[in-house]
Amino acid sequence: MNKLVSYLFDFKKQSREVKWFKNALSLYLLYKAFIYIFLFSELFSNNRLIFHFIKQTNSLIDIAFFLNIHYSQSFALILILLIAIFSFLELLNVSNYFIRFMLWIIMNNMSNFLNATLTAGDYLLNLFLFFNIFLSHKTYRHLVLNELTNAFHNIFLIALKIQICLVYFLSACYKLSDVNWLNGSSVYKIFQIPEYSNSLFKALPYWICVVGTYLVLFYQLSFIVTVWIKSIKKYVLIFGIFLHLIIAFGLGLFNFGVIMILAYIPFLNYDYSINTRID
Repeated sequence: MNKLVSYLFDFKKQSREVKWFKNALSLYLLYKAFIYIFLFSELFSNNRLIFHFIKQTNSLIDIAFFLNIHYSQSFALILILLIAIFSFLELLNVSNYFIRFMLWIIMNNMSNFLNATLTAGDYLLNLFLFFNIFLSHKTYRHLVLNELTNAFHNIFLIALKIQICLVYFLSACYKLSDVNWLNGSSVYKIFQIPEYSNSLFKALPYWICVVGTYLVLFYQLSFIVTVWIKSIKKYVLIFGIFLHLIIAFGLGLFNFGVIMILAYIPFLNYDYSINTRID
């Protein structure tokens, strides 16, 4: 029990890796804001290509659907600018809990408005932004406040890692119920879909795709264990980066591929004593 209390309250864990993760997340949000502006006519104008629905339930839930309920082009533009401003403040390490909370709320509004365009990466992004609210570099003079912020930081850092493990494990479990994954043909069939794959992957021999199918299954099933083993962790993450680069640039699921790679940052270094302070 003493070790658990010490682990949670003594100091913020992995401050270096958390800073890298937060910076990478901020850069990605700046990219998203640029895409929103670049495709503003297609996504937010009165002649947009997507349909948005109005959802009203109660005042608390409606916060995440504010753009849907009170839609206007000007309001959408203001939200995009706020995403860019808040992300830039986070990048400069001058944000606070309120700014990170607002960033999470705004991105939820964007996701609910652009629901028809979302991938799994967008849902993960919103979840990471929620965790990010409680990840903080700052220390406070007030002892109790400082210990509470340390605890929240450490709890949500662990939660972020567990979430990635669950993403892989549950994805693998779902795949095991699909006959195409069990017989090894799934990756080959995915590469034959013109809307997803490019000509390079479409031309891959069938046997390579079969090997790739089982490698993906093994990686996802074993990640929950192998990523914690110090001696092989580096190779596990390198394989994962290679896998998600294929997903991002080979299958056209750029957002999902990039978000999963960003999620590896907190795994880069956790093999230190709980009594060792990282500046």
